[in-house]
Amino acid sequence: MTTLRRPISTTSDPATRAEAVRARRRQQTPTRPPSASRTVKQLRSAVEQATPIGVRTPRRAVRRPSGWNAAMPRSGRLTRTAIALPRVAFSWRMVSLAIVVLLGGLMARTMSSPNYFINSISLSGAQYVPGEDIYQAAGVDHLSIFWIDPAVIKKNIEALPGLKSAYVEVHWPNIIYVEVKENQPVLAWSQGGQTMWVDAEGIVFPARGTVDGLLPIMVDDVSTALTADARIPKAAIDGALQLKQLRPNIELLHYDSVSGLSYQDGRNWRGYFGTGTDMEVKLKVYETLVANLLSRGIHPSMISVTDKDAPYYRR
Repeated sequence: MTTLRRPISTTSDPATRAEAVRARRRQQTPTRPPSASRTVKQLRSAVEQATPIGVRTPRRAVRRPSGWNAAMPRSGRLTRTAIALPRVAFSWRMVSLAIVVLLGGLMARTMSSPNYFINSISLSGAQYVPGEDIYQAAGVDHLSIFWIDPAVIKKNIEALPGLKSAYVEVHWPNIIYVEVKENQPVLAWSQGGQTMWVDAEGIVFPARGTVDGLLPIMVDDVSTALTADARIPKAAIDGALQLKQLRPNIELLHYDSVSGLSYQDGRNWRGYFGTGTDMEVKLKVYETLVANLLSRGIHPSMISVTDKDAPYYRR
């Protein structure tokens, strides 16, 4: 009888069994791709070895997309390309400069508009001085409302002869209101062949037109013409006005620097009364002396009551 015996394994050795296991694993495990850890230098060396000597592999030019142009692919369809816009850095200085430029342009446009230029004034209170003269004296013709100074206009108008004072208001957009107060003439003063008006304070100004009841004064001993800067003695003005009030029939008075006021009496002589506000007393002395002379048959050529306490006459 044959006795079957289990064959003795040749791999009973532990080292041999380990090698067999590793061999089986290598057969079951798929081959791994080359390690991705190969460096660029190794890849470049491999390419150079595969390329024939003397032949250079042309590099394909890589076109970078322009910041302003969209690329057209070979397929013919448009694709979206990001457009790189220039970056502008804003700052408060730039914003402030823009605001200043904008406001400056707006101001220039406004100041050049004809709606803000002066071509007339609203005037009141003028009776003798022509409005055109006041307008020209104001100095505002075709001037922008932005350059108007009421104080300057007031000063210019008040410098006009015949005006005592002026009030000025400026209203938007191009209205100037002017109210004037004129010198009121009380005498027509004739000197050196020239006649000018005189107010109650002795201020001389040009005669404009005619005024009813204005008493004329003729200067006998002065040949120089009057100017706007001249001043008439107030005592002479007060005396002339009082004489006119007491003797309404007086149509003309004469004046000289020595004897003062006088008039030609209708009884054919000249009566001298001086100046001042005591004309009522002087007239009484004058009439008393006239009566005395006429009662004695004396016809004088002049009678003077310049000094009421020492009257005298001449034949």
